[in-house]
Amino acid sequence: MTDTEQTRALARKYFDTLNGRAWEEFAALLAEDVRYELPQTSERITGRADYLRFNQEYPGDWQLTVTRLLADGPSAAVSVNLTLGDERLVGVVFLEVVDGLVSRVTDFWPEAYEPPPGREHLVERVPAELDRFGDS
Repeated sequence: MTDTEQTRALARKYFDTLNGRAWEEFAALLAEDVRYELPQTSERITGRADYLRFNQEYPGDWQLTVTRLLADGPSAAVSVNLTLGDERLVGVVFLEVVDGLVSRVTDFWPEAYEPPPGREHLVERVPAELDRFGDS
């Protein structure tokens, strides 16, 4: 199996175990010194125990669905849909792998917003749910 194939399989298992709340299996995929970063909120968590706890304590009955997973060597980029009650978000997650374990996670959870005026003649507006969730 190539590095890219191993990374792809690890990324898939990462999201499957996270979404399934299979905490022991999830923790086993993480490097001891894993670093989790949220650039939009300027937050960072360092270490397997704290990152595991962050996910275990995240409020609500959230569900994740992988919509796209791209891997190249030791890196993966993953688009995910998050559902939490009536809220639906699209996230982009970057994973980095070292020695077969997830060593760094960078999460982006962009907010939807109205486009600026002046380009109406160039674009087609689609329903937000379709556009953001890739259902079109």
